[in-house]
Amino acid sequence: MDARMTICKSEQETLEFAISFAKTLEQNAIVALDGELGAGKTCFVRGMCEGLGGDPRQVNSPTFTIMQEYEVANGKRLVHIDAYRLSGEDELETIGWDELLQDKDAIIAIEWASKIKNAIPHDHISIEIEHIDLHTRKIN
Repeated sequence: MDARMTICKSEQETLEFAISFAKTLEQNAIVALDGELGAGKTCFVRGMCEGLGGDPRQVNSPTFTIMQEYEVANGKRLVHIDAYRLSGEDELETIGWDELLQDKDAIIAIEWASKIKNAIPHDHISIEIEHIDLHTRKIN
């Protein structure tokens, strides 16, 4: 079993896990999130935002806007991308993907990351959220 794997039995536990996880991230980390609809990807990003010193209340799913940015501590920002509506990696040009990858002040969280997997650098962190039941999630 992966040492990072955990079972969260509520949305609050998922938030707390993500808060702790975010505090371990290095500058310009890329977090690739996958899991079925309703698994808790946006909840996880909300926890990341709080763990990075931002306001978690500003985090909403960017499904229709594709990308949102949230100010976090130390002049950094959390870039939240939802790749669900993208047809492929070529559409990343429209959000300035290459510039984002070079930005030392950006930590990137990508929901539905498998849709653009070939564009994500190899040194990213993969998080899979599995929906066990109404309240329980397995995070690996």
